[in-house]
Amino acid sequence: MGLRFPSQKNADCFFVTTTYKDWLKLGEIPGFYQALIDNLKFYLKKYNATLAGYVLMPDHLHFIIFINGVELSAFMRDFKKYVSQKIVKDYKINESSIWFPRYDRVVIFSEDIMRTKLEYIHNNPVKRGLVKEAIDWEWSSAGVCLGGKAGNIPIWKKW
Repeated sequence: MGLRFPSQKNADCFFVTTTYKDWLKLGEIPGFYQALIDNLKFYLKKYNATLAGYVLMPDHLHFIIFINGVELSAFMRDFKKYVSQKIVKDYKINESSIWFPRYDRVVIFSEDIMRTKLEYIHNNPVKRGLVKEAIDWEWSSAGVCLGGKAGNIPIWKKW
C-alpha cells in the first residue's frame, strides 16, 4: 500500500483516508456499513488502538486513530484484506479487492489539527448532501462527539 509519507514510526495519532476501488458506492449495499463497523471494532481491539472520530461514506471512509505508527500499516493491511474478502464473498462482487491499493495518513500532532480533522470528518456527509445535520449521519462519530448519542464504535474523547 502506498503511503503519503514513507516513515512515521514515532507518531501515535493519524487521520486516515481510504477509498473503495474505482470510487464504487459500496456504502449503498445493505449491510455494508455494519460489516465495516464490525471489522473496525475487531481490529481496534486486536491492535489495541482507539478511534477519536470516523465517518463511513458511500465511496470512502475517514478515521482518526491512536495507534503506534509502526502498527498502522499492519492494521490497514489486515482491515482492508478481511473486509475485501468478506464483501467479495458475501455480496458476490467480481473483484479480488474492493479498495484502491493505497491509503492516506496524516500525523495529528496538535489539538488544532485534531479539531480541524474531526470537523472535516463530521461535515463530510453534510457536504455530500446525505444529511442536513452532521449528527444525523448514523455511520459517523458526529452523534457521539456533538450530540451525546450512542455510537456504533466507542470513541475516545479525552485526547
